[in-house]
Amino acid sequence: MFLAEVQCKKCGKKYATEAYATTCPNCNGILTAIYALEDIREQVSPSVLERRIPSVWKYFEFLPVLNKSNIVSLGEGGTFLHKCERLAEKLGLQNLYLKDETTNPTGAFIDRGTTVEVSKIKEFGFKSVCCGLSGNLAASLVAYAARAGLRCKIFLPQRVDVGKFYQTIAYGADIEIARDKEDACRNAWRWVVQGGNTSHFVMPYNLYFLEGEKTTAYEICEQFNWTPPDAIIVPTGSGGHLSMIWKGINELYQIGFLNEKTVKLIGVQAEGCAPIVETYKKGSNKIIPTNKVSTIAIDIGVREPPCGEMALAAIRESKGTAVSVSDKEIIDAVSVLAKLEGIFAEPASATTIAGLKKLVDEGAISPSEKVVCVITGMGLKYPEVTKTLVKGNGKLEKLLRRVERRKYTTRLGETKLHILQIISRKESYGYEIWKILGERFKVKLKIPSVYQHLAELEDGGLIMRSKSETFGKVKRNYYKLTDRGRSVLIQLKNIAT
Repeated sequence: MFLAEVQCKKCGKKYATEAYATTCPNCNGILTAIYALEDIREQVSPSVLERRIPSVWKYFEFLPVLNKSNIVSLGEGGTFLHKCERLAEKLGLQNLYLKDETTNPTGAFIDRGTTVEVSKIKEFGFKSVCCGLSGNLAASLVAYAARAGLRCKIFLPQRVDVGKFYQTIAYGADIEIARDKEDACRNAWRWVVQGGNTSHFVMPYNLYFLEGEKTTAYEICEQFNWTPPDAIIVPTGSGGHLSMIWKGINELYQIGFLNEKTVKLIGVQAEGCAPIVETYKKGSNKIIPTNKVSTIAIDIGVREPPCGEMALAAIRESKGTAVSVSDKEIIDAVSVLAKLEGIFAEPASATTIAGLKKLVDEGAISPSEKVVCVITGMGLKYPEVTKTLVKGNGKLEKLLRRVERRKYTTRLGETKLHILQIISRKESYGYEIWKILGERFKVKLKIPSVYQHLAELEDGGLIMRSKSETFGKVKRNYYKLTDRGRSVLIQLKNIAT
């Protein structure tokens, strides 16, 4: 056991490592894990790590889970460090790298925190988890809860990225719709308390979650043969990822794996919601909350970032900086990253490329510096961004409109939704559904297409066959909604209203 103690960053109070705590019970401050680094150094070395399989858990000794049998993993970590030749040339840089977190199990860096959090609560014996957030965290949590066999309750705000909503539904979580992020968190906490605190409440600033995020720093340094780059650029919402990268750098330096820690940390936010950047520019140490929201980078649009002051400290201690970028700069970055380097990033992730371009143009980053941009999530989680990428191309715009009318990329599917609505009123069969689609909803399909939709809904567990009737050589299958299908239909109606 290498976890030495747990300490509050705010009030300094220390807690036993065996005690269950996610935030400080005394002041609700952020907790940090302190490890016996000298003991770790006696058993772990760079050569030992080199022989292990790439993953978050190759750094087990640096993480708060005590027993390896409690690890809940989907194969997270060990992501590619992508050297950019074409993008570097376009930006006027000599050494540009991308830490491609889109290849994590649910398509985002957040899996690093979730695997540690879920493993630790399994160690504590919890049987259910609850979350009041949308986006990558909700999608990741439901996946890892499914893997661990835990019940999962999610309160989703109405403003949610479609791709992440798909994921959250697919993993079979119990979902309720809330008005906004704040309302979702309140409802989730109320649900946990009313249940006698038998469920674990997950937030991106929980001790165990944050510890998983620092493995980004471990991997980057190891991939550079234990010599850190000159700068690491990170999309910044809650401030947790950036501040934990700095914690990881410091731990590697203290243990002697790094000879220096001269890396600059740079936080990037969208102009629509940039409280950390605004506070940094004003020279303050206390985060100034904002009432603004980001119109496109939803996942990092945190009005009052809980780890914001930690992020500010990391930026200043590392002699880094903070920068905000416009929606247009973000969209341009999504496009250039995909076209030049073959990585389709969601808008929040592409802020690092937009921020890098701005800093290079301003002379804040020199052409000779070795720079790593962290690409935190894949573009398929935000398919709507493709609308902007085809603007001006008439043929592609027309095709995209046709595809969107079928809603294969942007919704569960308008046709499928109508089919669910039809079956919710009474059990029905293919030909009857085809007639109602045409008469009531003006949806013109060939009958085989209706049966294809029915097969996909059945495969997804949203409908099931209730009975069959035979008329001569014709067999008629009737369908009804499953409990899951009824729940999904209710949630989709709630969002629509």
